[in-house]
Amino acid sequence: MRYPQVRSSWFVVVVLAIVIASSMLYWTGCGEKQETSSGPTVTSQQVTTLAKGNPQVEAVMSVQERHTGELMSKPGVVGTGVGADVSGRPVLLILTKQEGVGGLPTMIEGIPTRVDVVGEVHAMAGGGFKGTYRPVPAGVSVGNDNECAAGTIGCTVLKGGVHYALSNNHVFARENAASIGERIDQPGRYDGHPICSQTGQVATLSAFNTINFSGGNNTFDAAIAQYTTSDVCSMANNLYTPSSTTVAPSVGLAVKKVGRTSGLTHGTIAGINVSIDVDYGGGRIAHFVNQIYVASTFIRSGDSGSLMVTDNANANPVGLDFAGGSSSSFANPIGPVLSFFNVTVCSQ
Repeated sequence: MRYPQVRSSWFVVVVLAIVIASSMLYWTGCGEKQETSSGPTVTSQQVTTLAKGNPQVEAVMSVQERHTGELMSKPGVVGTGVGADVSGRPVLLILTKQEGVGGLPTMIEGIPTRVDVVGEVHAMAGGGFKGTYRPVPAGVSVGNDNECAAGTIGCTVLKGGVHYALSNNHVFARENAASIGERIDQPGRYDGHPICSQTGQVATLSAFNTINFSGGNNTFDAAIAQYTTSDVCSMANNLYTPSSTTVAPSVGLAVKKVGRTSGLTHGTIAGINVSIDVDYGGGRIAHFVNQIYVASTFIRSGDSGSLMVTDNANANPVGLDFAGGSSSSFANPIGPVLSFFNVTVCSQ
């Protein structure tokens, strides 16, 4: 069994699928610490205003984008974003691997900064939805048949009346290595009995976006697979059914998700427009921009692909969860994901 090792590099390991290959276990995920800060408390009025389009937020984003390269060149800094202080005013987030990173500015171009420790990622076990489900709901274990792995079905999406499962590229498409038409199993083979044994097919890989490991920017890690068996649009145990109407992320927005490992969890968005380096293992680093940051273990190892929705009865889709650290979680905004595949979220 191989676990993530502490690297001399300042990159944080944030890959969340559980994978076994070449008879070895590759299990990387969020940390074992209890949930820490969920970010500053803001009012409901601030929740609706601290989003892209707000002039104050846009001003901080401009400063952030001018200084992200400089900040991320500092040892121990792994990302930047836009968050809020205790009074709800926008601040520039500096995300670090550990406490005590020196030489970080408290103000940049008149914009105050806040340092958040997102930590090192390591293996994490848990409960959740690892069994066999027929018909197939969202929020349950899933994986590509060509690897011993387990991630999460985020939701059912529709295109031309056809039902597809939505998850991450690194859950369905083996981090760009898969071919269209490959078999998708539920549960993922990591959750087979015995472990790694073949489980039942539920879908075939239909499309994925390619992850750029060559230095360019990424905006999402996603794939869809057409169902070959019956499915439902609700989450496991009928916890809720997501809406087809999406909501843009905003600082302070309360969110929830259902995942293979940690089940139903709740969190608060602590940062938007986040730039973060994601370590997929084997020295492959992918740089992501315009990401969503939750300052807690909102997702854990195996929750990759789960759908972030608003924490209310509407359950409006906000993001596609894909990465995290010992006290941090990250998601892709859902809008670009749905547009790329030309799909809508199934809501009935």
